[in-house]
Amino acid sequence: MLIFAYVTTGKLGLMLALPPGYASAIFPPAGIAIAASLVAGKKSLPAIFIGSLILNTWIGYSSTHVLNSTGFEVALLIAIASVMQAWLGGWWLKRKVGYPTTLDSPKEVINFILSSPLICLVSASISVSGLFALGLIGEAEFFSSWASWWIGDSLGVIVMLPLALVAIGKPRSIWKKRLTTIALPMTITFTLLVIIFVTVSRWEHKDSLVEFEGLSNKLSEQLQVRVDAQESVLVQTSGLFTYRNFNPITRQDFHRYVKETLAAFPMVFAIEWAPRIGNSARTAFNLQQAHDFPGFDIKEVNENKDLVSASVRNYYFPLTYIEPMTAETQAALGFDLAFLPDRKVAILKAFKEHTAVATPPIKLVLNHGIETGLLLIYPVNGKAQEGVVLTVLKANDFLGDLLMPTQSLLNSRLMDIEAGKALYDSFTDNHSEVLFTREFEFGTRHYRLETSPTAIYYQGHRGWQSWSMLAVGIFGTGLMGALLLLGTGYTTRVEVLVEEKAAALKESSSRFQEITSSLGEGVYVMDRDGLITFTNRVAQRILGWAEEELQGKNAHLLIHHKKNDHSPYPEHECVMRNVMQTGESFKSSDEVFWRKDGTPINIDVTSVPMYRNNEIVGAVVVFDDITDRKKTEYALRASEKSFREIIEYAPIGMTIVSLDGKFIKVNQGLCNIVGYDNDQLLQLTFQEITYPDDLSIDLDYVQQLMDDKIKSYQMEKRYIRKDKTIVWVQLSVSIFRDEHNTPLYFISQVEDITVRKHQHEETQQHAYRDPLTNLPNRRMLLDNLQQALSQAQRYNRSMALFFLDLDHFKVINDSLGHDAGDIILKEVATRLLRCVRADDTVSRQGGDEFLIVLSEIAQAADAQLVAEKIINSFKQPIEVHGQPVMIGTSIGIAVRRHGMETTVTELMKHADMAMYEAKGVGRNGYHFYDSI
Repeated sequence: MLIFAYVTTGKLGLMLALPPGYASAIFPPAGIAIAASLVAGKKSLPAIFIGSLILNTWIGYSSTHVLNSTGFEVALLIAIASVMQAWLGGWWLKRKVGYPTTLDSPKEVINFILSSPLICLVSASISVSGLFALGLIGEAEFFSSWASWWIGDSLGVIVMLPLALVAIGKPRSIWKKRLTTIALPMTITFTLLVIIFVTVSRWEHKDSLVEFEGLSNKLSEQLQVRVDAQESVLVQTSGLFTYRNFNPITRQDFHRYVKETLAAFPMVFAIEWAPRIGNSARTAFNLQQAHDFPGFDIKEVNENKDLVSASVRNYYFPLTYIEPMTAETQAALGFDLAFLPDRKVAILKAFKEHTAVATPPIKLVLNHGIETGLLLIYPVNGKAQEGVVLTVLKANDFLGDLLMPTQSLLNSRLMDIEAGKALYDSFTDNHSEVLFTREFEFGTRHYRLETSPTAIYYQGHRGWQSWSMLAVGIFGTGLMGALLLLGTGYTTRVEVLVEEKAAALKESSSRFQEITSSLGEGVYVMDRDGLITFTNRVAQRILGWAEEELQGKNAHLLIHHKKNDHSPYPEHECVMRNVMQTGESFKSSDEVFWRKDGTPINIDVTSVPMYRNNEIVGAVVVFDDITDRKKTEYALRASEKSFREIIEYAPIGMTIVSLDGKFIKVNQGLCNIVGYDNDQLLQLTFQEITYPDDLSIDLDYVQQLMDDKIKSYQMEKRYIRKDKTIVWVQLSVSIFRDEHNTPLYFISQVEDITVRKHQHEETQQHAYRDPLTNLPNRRMLLDNLQQALSQAQRYNRSMALFFLDLDHFKVINDSLGHDAGDIILKEVATRLLRCVRADDTVSRQGGDEFLIVLSEIAQAADAQLVAEKIINSFKQPIEVHGQPVMIGTSIGIAVRRHGMETTVTELMKHADMAMYEAKGVGRNGYHFYDSI
């Protein structure tokens, strides 16, 4: 049980820590461990050690998601420090306070409060010094880490040790009674402090990310400028070949031209020229290049990753000019770019769209190892030469110096979205939450920049206001507990003493005199007529009268004649005197006596009838001055009033709701959200303003709260405003219970998220649908394609992927205008949907490209039938502004057959290549990949 309490309260306490560290304002296990050591001695130490070891191992794993020797060493170090502190704390408190103890005298309470921070020096000093020695914290962080550790342990002892003694302390008769008088008020106060702390810390955290968002935006803009510049470099370089009409560009021409470009862009690894060489011209080309590089040959890579002479193909794109020409770059001389499918696709696409095209991420084999990079390819259609110019970009060089200035503040990652691979990644923790993303296009590919703040950023932007507020509030809770210890313990002792003294009165008057004289409370005795027959010295001191001034006087008329509001108090209503008529004792903490100088005294009073020979002959009244305690109670009520004011003026909606759903108290924030004024809302239940579709889920959570299955819940739901409009809210609900765990009411926080909800819905629509045709976009297509491929492989079914490109669409678009092009694209989408089944997917990828997923086919011939159906549907002209327009399409088909293992990327690549082949054989037709 001790292990469970240690681990659970420790984890809960660290939930209040400020990121990125563990500076929690309170560490409850410190108080629980010392309480266990005080009560059970050395027998509790093994459980404390195991609990601390488990807790700190868990914490270490949560932060790194790795179990390693360093994490275990840290956990072991802290566990040893925790055991030493618990043992020393238990031993010290036994000396200074004693045990068993009621902890209710001023001396005991003061010794306890002063000893707590002294004891907690042990764990803070040993643990933080050990972390420093292991290199886990720096010299600059040493003092702040030590101070937060020490404060958290100290407050944990001040608050949790009394609460732990309520559960296990002795004498049990006294500590058990303090469950409602000490444990419950402290727990409620602490809970309210945590609620306020969480709200304020959220505001602080949001404010701390302002600079992070600015840095991320600036970084994304700089990255966009850099990639745009690379496309410009290739366009300018292509001009060297385009504007030369007759003589081809020589290696020296190329070297002189790109030398200045490389100087201006040092992040570029190489600029290269690869001419298009037909198979018939291969021999002459090899001989020409052999003048500069003997043995030159067009090469490809075999299955062993070795460069070998290229096999016979219709055409080649060999790397011919490379700048700078180094040992690393010369190794690629003569390599046929079109040999690799992804680079061949990029080359064909560059010529088709006459634009720069980037390849997927590639591995660059360098002298010092393998690095990630990419190629940016641009077509050259010169009169003298035809081919491609390209830049080779190393990711670390191209992106590293750009991201380096912010590396200490930002974790950065650049993802190739289509490939699903990272070009650059400085995240030290793969589980770090990405807080900023920005997508952009480069070389017709799509990339996403992802960033998150580093630990150094959090340290530089950490807000201590909420932490300090919580620490001060917890310390105040501890002081409140100390006052309650004094008050409740004192009252309990008075009750015991009164009972003893009442019994002694029946035995002998002399015994009564002896006992009353030694009491610390005031005592007076009155006869049947209410006249004072005896007073002790304490009563005389409290009331300010001498013994002879009190003797024989009517007690009620002298000291009890007025109520607290100064109104008359009739003698026949005097409850302390009426015990002589009822025969039953009376006890109250709400009565007032009046001193000789006319000032009122709040008293805790017990009046007991006095018997002689079984007849009531008078009454004994024992009282104590509780004026100071009343002031404390008034302060507590003022604290409750402050809590209500917090509810009233909170920036979000807050309410207290009865168990049947009726609003008991609401603030203006909630009124603003639902459109009712305060009085109107108090006449309603939450069920009446909840949107019907959300009510059953809400009521189910409520029932779980009532059954104590959950402590709180959060949900998004809709309210119906007074004007019948719908508002979306984020609802957080907890339940308040009495000391018997009986539910009393609910406390709810309501935040208007309507704008955020609508923005999210709009974002979802834009994220998954093409805005022109309302067809699924590439993102949704990839999801559906992955699902169809998974189903096909699981159940060994066949499926097909179509890649469609409209023929001569650019000519139509340029001649008739973009609005005409939009009409054609919408009609094409409609015709394609008619050609497929309801469970197939038709997607527009952008421009005039479409993809179709046939989720299940019996054989490849089924895909052929669909392709012919599509071709036939394009035979009918499309009417554009009253004019018929004919358009065709080229279709590439990739089929996943029975027993075939493939991936989404391979299917799309195969369909794309097949589409280019379909265009190459005459357009307005289809081509299967496996027949290439």
